Amino acid sequence: MTMRMAIALSAMLLAAPALAQGAGKPIIDMHMHAWSLKEFGGESVPLCVGARGVEMHGIDPAKPFDFTAQATCKVMLASPSTDAAVLADTISEMRRLNVVSGVIAGDRDIVAAWMKAQPGMFVPASNFFVDENLPSAARLAELESRVKSGETRLFAELTPQYRGLAPDHPSLMPFYALAERHDVPVGIHMGYGAPGGPYWAYPKYRASLGNPLLLEELLVRHPRMRIYVMHAGMPMTNEMIALMNAHPQVYVDISADNVGVPRAEFHHHLRRLVEAGYGKRVMFGSDQMVWPKSIPIAIEAITEADYLTDQQKRDILYNNAARFLRLDKDTIDRHHRASN
Repeated sequence: MTMRMAIALSAMLLAAPALAQGAGKPIIDMHMHAWSLKEFGGESVPLCVGARGVEMHGIDPAKPFDFTAQATCKVMLASPSTDAAVLADTISEMRRLNVVSGVIAGDRDIVAAWMKAQPGMFVPASNFFVDENLPSAARLAELESRVKSGETRLFAELTPQYRGLAPDHPSLMPFYALAERHDVPVGIHMGYGAPGGPYWAYPKYRASLGNPLLLEELLVRHPRMRIYVMHAGMPMTNEMIALMNAHPQVYVDISADNVGVPRAEFHHHLRRLVEAGYGKRVMFGSDQMVWPKSIPIAIEAITEADYLTDQQKRDILYNNAARFLRLDKDTIDRHHRASN
């Protein structure tokens, strides 16, 4: 099957169920990105849809590392060929699927352009890092200025794991204090990274630094900080449940797992979170980067889950995020009107 055929097949198989089950009901996406295709090396960037089947058969370490050789993917998506098309297609998919609000992080200028292109649809986020350097006093002052002006409303996606840092590294503490002081929600990457990442794209990434329990001292030190663990710390679900039990302010999103992880594995972890009693603290996210067609795949992961009640699906797709973000009644009513 060619890549073009796979893309067409995935669109036919995935878009209709998401539409049918989500019609007239708003969705909040807590994890999106506004990036240029240059971040991914150029035009027509491929994406393996692990949710449709992937075999991670490994590599021979005696040979030069080849990212494409470590897995066999059944369905691939290709990105649009221009940055303008990425934006246009993302907006089109969001409208079609009733995604009324999306938290976007990325290049500052691109985030601003997306905000201007569709006022009211996106929520701007910033992270703590610049050019792989540790944070500085100047960066702290810059972020505080963005918060005060309204340019930044969340700190996300924080990625200390990709930089070989624990989430409570001392260099990050002033930023967490800033978030707590200004009541800025924080979204932090924990769990899975790019397969084989330390050997090709992220030399400092360590799987052990994605353990959700590494957040404990940070949470105790900043007890009023709103925080959500992106990717729900998967596959460390037991650790995630232990953290949520001990620290009831913690929410999670299930982004990327709902697209990149085989469906049986994804549902195993989501079901554990819900059956453990944390269905009111799980939020939807797509982790859309430059693949707008990944959004319906992510939504379908929730709408197809036969172990979730209709109420639990609505909580994950909208209600939990509305509560975490402290949306007022007028905003919630507007979202519901916009999706009808």
